[in-house]
Amino acid sequence: MVEQGMPDGFLSLSGVGFSANGRTILSGIDMDIQAGRVCGLVGPNGSGKSTLLKIIARQVAPTSGDVFWSGRSLADWSGRAFARQVAYMPQFTPGADGMTVRELVALGRFPWHGTLGRFGKVDRRAVEAAIQRSDLASFADRRVDNMSGGERQRAWIAMMLAQDARCLILDEPTSALDLAHQAGVLALVRTLAEEQGLTVIVVLHEINLAARYCDTIIALNGGRVLMSGSPREVMRSDTLKQIFGVDMGVFEHPQHQHPVCYLL
Repeated sequence: MVEQGMPDGFLSLSGVGFSANGRTILSGIDMDIQAGRVCGLVGPNGSGKSTLLKIIARQVAPTSGDVFWSGRSLADWSGRAFARQVAYMPQFTPGADGMTVRELVALGRFPWHGTLGRFGKVDRRAVEAAIQRSDLASFADRRVDNMSGGERQRAWIAMMLAQDARCLILDEPTSALDLAHQAGVLALVRTLAEEQGLTVIVVLHEINLAARYCDTIIALNGGRVLMSGSPREVMRSDTLKQIFGVDMGVFEHPQHQHPVCYLL
């Protein structure tokens, strides 16, 4: 098994498909994601976004095609080596079972010391740095289940940071949050990518958020990639009609100049 790191964080999918119970969910997925980029997966409900994310994160195996990290198939990575490089946050995070923020974040160090390994100085430093970087110092000893939705999401992101992974994979991290917390979580993710060179792949329900915080948007419909490009390339009336099946207009935001779409 290959144990090397993936310093460039490059991800490539070739002919990836997935079927379950006689139903085709994904087919013919080809895509490339460069290191240090924030990539948003968008599309209508049932388009296969979460399934694709699970395949990339090695939560489920594709029924066809292959996924390559740094030019190596997923099959060539051991479980621990992969977990040291890629951190995954599902759409519905499990209960924290009375844990404090610090205890939850410490779970991110598991790929480095294992079940029987010793939690040492390096681990403690990584945990405290992740808590600080996620602006959770004042919450470190608070129980996670007593925090707001946005605060809990930041705690999970801190756990991913403590994991010291080079790629963060997040499935709809803003779906249950109000607007302020949506912006806060995505701004944190964007800053982490810029300052630490992390690759981020995120499923987003709201395409305007993808246009605001992502470098690249990959749009799915019917289990296939319909469009991939920069926010300006994807946020076009004709393209949005193909993706979502409704007429939409687009304008440039007067302050940050990102494209914004709206229903006609």
